[in-house]
Amino acid sequence: MGSSYRIILRLIPGRGLDDRARLAAREVPDMNRQFAAIALCGGVAVLASACATKGFVREHVGTTETRITQRVDAQETQLKETSDKAAANTHAIEAAGQRLQGLDGRVTEVGAVANDAKRDAAAVAAAQRDAEAAFTQRFANRNKYAMVETKLVYFDFNKADLRDEGMGELEEVARALKADPNAVVELQGFADARGSDRYNYQLTRDRVDAVVRYLVQRHGIDLRRIHAVGMGKATLPAGEKSNKETFAKSRRVELRLLAPQS
Repeated sequence: MGSSYRIILRLIPGRGLDDRARLAAREVPDMNRQFAAIALCGGVAVLASACATKGFVREHVGTTETRITQRVDAQETQLKETSDKAAANTHAIEAAGQRLQGLDGRVTEVGAVANDAKRDAAAVAAAQRDAEAAFTQRFANRNKYAMVETKLVYFDFNKADLRDEGMGELEEVARALKADPNAVVELQGFADARGSDRYNYQLTRDRVDAVVRYLVQRHGIDLRRIHAVGMGKATLPAGEKSNKETFAKSRRVELRLLAPQS
């Protein structure tokens, strides 16, 4: 302010000190008012600038905050979707794992069944080979029989009727034939040396026919399993003479039970 007073006084020449003082005193309030106005205007300008700056900041910050919020919301939404997908994938993986375990169990079961089937197939194949070998052997031995046992059925003189003891022998032969369906029986009928050959051939034929009828009619033996022939007069063993005892032994039917060689 002192500098301002000196300037004013210099601008008014020819005035005394008192006049100059009074003039200065009048001028000071005007200058103060000018300075105040200038200051007020500056303050208003600063205040207006400050208000404008705050509004801009609020607007800019609000816009930025909105964008950030939107981005955060979008990221949260995306994160939730990703989390849901991960959970779904986890459930799918767990379900697939359970199905895989079930498949493993079924595969194991199928493998066990397959192994059993292989063993069964091997056993069947072995049994089939054995059966084929046995059949081949039987076919090769179809005309080769081994004698199992011999039975003798005796007859009275000039008779072809079966006696009780003879029927007992035939019962055993019938049981053996039933037990082995592949067995056969050979019948050979004989007569003693008395009488003609022609008569004795027929007599021995009648005797084997009596045996055949008994086996077929009484026990149902297949006729094709019985081979019978009348031999006529029996030939005595060397050294034996014809007598009552040798005649009784000659009046017979010999039964030979035969079975195929194994």
